[in-house]
Amino acid sequence: MQSWQGKHINVLILHSRAGIAQQIWLACDHGALLVDAGDGTLRDIINNGLDLKTLHSIVFTHGHFDHISGLYALLGFMRMVGRKDMLYAYAPQGCVEVSPIINRFTSEYADSLPFEIQYREIGVEQTFNVAGMSVHSCSVVHCGSIEGRDVLERIPAMGYRISYQGEIVAITGDTGLCYAVKQLVNGADLAIIEAVYENTEDMTEEMLQKVHLSVDEAVEIGTLAKQYILIHQGTWYKE
Repeated sequence: MQSWQGKHINVLILHSRAGIAQQIWLACDHGALLVDAGDGTLRDIINNGLDLKTLHSIVFTHGHFDHISGLYALLGFMRMVGRKDMLYAYAPQGCVEVSPIINRFTSEYADSLPFEIQYREIGVEQTFNVAGMSVHSCSVVHCGSIEGRDVLERIPAMGYRISYQGEIVAITGDTGLCYAVKQLVNGADLAIIEAVYENTEDMTEEMLQKVHLSVDEAVEIGTLAKQYILIHQGTWYKE
């Protein structure tokens, strides 16, 4: 588990492994923001002693299963412990995976849900406020892939530039090598960069441009920020 403590924003990468799960916790004086909610999110939050009462919003980078599959359990736990405050959830415009989970949950427990969930889709280059933190969206290039098959179609995917009292944390989300990701990271106090592929030489140009970054590419991009952390390394078939 990796962490970073800035002057105003604290970051805890609860888990990040490609094809398994990703969840990143950011906190400031006004509350907490969760970026992605992959498998085991609830367990990771509890095991790290984090206070779910401070969780203001969940922001999703995209709708692939390793970034959203822990959402239902997280909502269920907050219902069980009687959360009262509104929970905000955000996902890229056109993301088809997140809203059905929220809609199913709220319809199943309509008579016993003690808190409201406000869901909103975020467009490109849009800025919104989360627990006092300013979040700016940046569209990145990310396609799905299935081992042994061609690269799939591009999906809605965002990186986010999060700022609070002049401090900036940039999170790339899953992305291929594109101009937008460099702009997203440039000048940030901390850049959290996906780096799925170990070696550039082992991957096709299409995979590097449309699916994920290599470690070499991620390190080069990281130098644009004051500090960087590489995440989402390793995949389900590499032990």
